[in-house]
Amino acid sequence: MALPCSLAQPPAPSLPRFLTHHPSALASLPVSPGRHLRQSLSLSPQLLRTRRSTRHSSTFALLKPEEGFMQADEKEEDLIGAIEVELASIETCLMDAAALFEALMLVDLMERLGIQRYFEHQIRRILRTSYMQWDDKYGLNDAKTTVLAFRLLRLHGYPVSAGVLMALGEGKRSFYECFSVDSPTNISAMLNLYRCSQTGFPSESKIMGEAQEFARSQLLNVLSEGNPTLLQPNNLGMEVNFALELPHRRLMPRLESRSLIKQLWPGNESTRKYLKLAKLDLQKLQKLYQRELEELESFCRWWQRFGFDEVKCGRKRLGQSYFVVAPTIYEPQFSSFRLAYAKGAVLITILDDLFDDKSNDLQELRRLNETFTRWDSSLINDLPQHKLVFEGIDGTYLELAAEANRVQGRDILPIFKHMWAECAACFLKEAEWMHSERIPTYEEYMQCTKVSIGAKIITWTSAFLLGEKITDEMLRHIGPDSRFTDLVSVVCRLSNDLASSSRELEEGKLTTGVGCYMRDHPGCTQEEAVVGLANVIELACQELEWELYRSRAVVPEFCSRAVLSNARGARLLYRRMDGLTNSDEEFMKLFQDFMFNPLE
Repeated sequence: MALPCSLAQPPAPSLPRFLTHHPSALASLPVSPGRHLRQSLSLSPQLLRTRRSTRHSSTFALLKPEEGFMQADEKEEDLIGAIEVELASIETCLMDAAALFEALMLVDLMERLGIQRYFEHQIRRILRTSYMQWDDKYGLNDAKTTVLAFRLLRLHGYPVSAGVLMALGEGKRSFYECFSVDSPTNISAMLNLYRCSQTGFPSESKIMGEAQEFARSQLLNVLSEGNPTLLQPNNLGMEVNFALELPHRRLMPRLESRSLIKQLWPGNESTRKYLKLAKLDLQKLQKLYQRELEELESFCRWWQRFGFDEVKCGRKRLGQSYFVVAPTIYEPQFSSFRLAYAKGAVLITILDDLFDDKSNDLQELRRLNETFTRWDSSLINDLPQHKLVFEGIDGTYLELAAEANRVQGRDILPIFKHMWAECAACFLKEAEWMHSERIPTYEEYMQCTKVSIGAKIITWTSAFLLGEKITDEMLRHIGPDSRFTDLVSVVCRLSNDLASSSRELEEGKLTTGVGCYMRDHPGCTQEEAVVGLANVIELACQELEWELYRSRAVVPEFCSRAVLSNARGARLLYRRMDGLTNSDEEFMKLFQDFMFNPLE
């Protein structure tokens, strides 16, 4: 368990009033994919081909591949044992600065490769020893060691302050003079600074923003110069591009793991064990994900069972919905969460489409909303399509609630029903705006649509299946009515709006985040509104960092990660367009690589 939080809460950022949280009573409520699924997702997978470092180098900055590694046939347990022996040896000399830096690099490597779950005890000991040497003012005294340690310690919940970045160089020179991009080793250090700068809290926005701007500009310059001497060793240019394209708040861990394996393979004596284990782990999990997709394919028959093929608005996006969460909540024990998440995402889309269809009578939609409020399908016996949707949701969540009840030891169904009723009410409000052609205020829009985006309901009708008992204290920190979940919903809502705003405004649809922002700011251009909303997303992400850190003392890491995965998935999914509605070529390639294509 990480150290308890001891930092004072930072001052709240200047966020719009709609981000202010108003709790409800909710918290107090007691596997190779089938051919048909591939075809339905329009997939045509293609196979892809694709000395211990000196102090202050990245683990992967100066590696030299050795011949014969590809023929190695180590077993997973042998690799784990060999790594444990190496880590035990390093742990004996962590008071030495060079050994400590090497240990921190290995922790970073293991976490980015996604194999840290095999070495949790060793990682805790290394970080605990690092923190024992940490100085509140100077960190670990050396700039390049400090930025690496800062990020790792903060992400593990240790109380380290960004003030150490002001003191680097012991006041004798500028903080920025401690870093350069004149060698592969220094480029890796600059990358660590860039990654470090993305873990700031709202109260640290100035110093972290300056560090991020500096590091990003330096890395972009080195890319533009294209010096092969600097960028070719261990495909360092690939790592820089990946870091700039997918920063921390958009990062889905297993996508980084796959990229890192491809970048460094086959590695050298000091890293080959880690890379080989990561590759075996990824291959093993990929087979599991394929079996889970097979199970979701059988879920397609659920549509027939409840007559959903007759629902014109239903979009069968199971594969894409699954991909939003699987690269983040990737461990084998979380299958139930991934499957429930994908099912919930599709159901919320079907319900959204039903309310969003202007041809549907508004009075009938009000009756459907009342059906969710009372949870009584008899209210819509004369509306067969609406009844099919409700009974499909009811049947699915009766099954999921029964599974959740076994995990939690209490009745979870009332929580599920409450969230579906809340979401249906917000869908109805949006339908009323559409039928009346009314453009709401920006705040009114956000209060409604941060619920209807579905992040809250999809996550929390799945999180109870993670295998961990969710206590009331945990719910207060990250639960459906927490500030944490509220901020995630804001990021998802606005990320979606920014991706679809141009198309929707061209279609004359003004009831969007961009349109409502422009309504409240007469004279504001679309471009200015987009910039304003992008700033709101960044402010929300900074506060999410604080809420994530604050929750570490009482919430298991994988639980908070499950909630946070929505924000990360949305920022990837909606980076340029709506990946659920119109998956672009890049998105589908990522999907194919992750789900089907072996690493070779």
